[in-house]
Amino acid sequence: MATATSAPSGQFRTSTVGEIARLLNATIVGDASILITGVAGLESAAPGSISFIDSDKKLSDALSSSAAAIIAPESLREQLETALEGAPKRGRKRPKPIVFTGNARLAFAKVLEFMQLANLPEKGIHPSAVIEPDAHIGEGVTIRENCYVGHHARIDDGAVLYPNVTVGDGAQIGAQTVLFASVVIYRQVHIGKRVRVHAGTVIGSDGFGYVFDGAKHQKMPQVGTVIIEDDVEIGANVCIDRATMGATRVGEGSKIDNLVQIAHNVQIGKNCIICGHAGISGSVIIEDNAMLAGQVGVRDHAKIGKGAIVGAQSGIMTDVAPGEFVVGAPAMPQSDFMRTQAVSRKLPDMAKQLRKLEKMVEELSARLEEKERVS
Repeated sequence: MATATSAPSGQFRTSTVGEIARLLNATIVGDASILITGVAGLESAAPGSISFIDSDKKLSDALSSSAAAIIAPESLREQLETALEGAPKRGRKRPKPIVFTGNARLAFAKVLEFMQLANLPEKGIHPSAVIEPDAHIGEGVTIRENCYVGHHARIDDGAVLYPNVTVGDGAQIGAQTVLFASVVIYRQVHIGKRVRVHAGTVIGSDGFGYVFDGAKHQKMPQVGTVIIEDDVEIGANVCIDRATMGATRVGEGSKIDNLVQIAHNVQIGKNCIICGHAGISGSVIIEDNAMLAGQVGVRDHAKIGKGAIVGAQSGIMTDVAPGEFVVGAPAMPQSDFMRTQAVSRKLPDMAKQLRKLEKMVEELSARLEEKERVS
């Protein structure tokens, strides 16, 4: 997680330490009535901000920072309470309140979400938007400049379409979903609730399917669709192809980074992470909770098991077992990869030794041949 920074004035709501603790179902040591007006990292925390630590390395920085309150893991409770008790004796003012929780980093993310003010545009439809008369538009929908909503398309309650978004014929956009600028949703694509699709992404373009007839590549019609389930987030400039038949699917809660290619008929499970520049070929199955790091390539019809992790720049040529951690191209178990890397660093010296041994063998062979001739 990147270090948090102070936010511009007016970005956050005002709350109290007590309200934040209740949100997190956490406990407090210190004054629960202190007002919190922002969220920030320790290095940039201003008075009124709440920050967090997740290890004892930052303990002293947290107590001396300008932050008004700190979120900390339960594992640091004893150390922090000792520091709080000893502070007045050292002539300092009583330190800031501490909110104790199980996972401080996760708690900080929840507080950041809770504290930020909604920055969505005003509800309503801009006059420049083109909406076909048979499209369904729900309550509280926002449709910005130059958007297009096709025939029989459906935009459910509270959805937001930023400028230049295209929603094709028969496509469905779920409630509270946000499509950022220049997103293109092709015909008959289904987008679930509370989905966020960032600028420039294209969902539902034709899959890359052709048949060679001996003279030219004949296009295979792509008559399927794409289904994006609830609570998915898709980064900028992602391409997700429609299925040849059936559906390309991204499961509930999965997160896809920028510049990812997902081919036709791919099936991505729930709560998966797909990092930037990954390329996933047709009919790949990625099971729940799997993670693909940056620049991973996956061959067609491969299966990546539940909870598996694929390291950066890996090439997946065969199935990956559930829970396995693989790295490399072609990918191999991480332990094998590390041993291979250790050996590869020695290859220059090993090559020198090999050449030396070859020379010794040649010399010995020459001596033996000479001895045989003499005898």
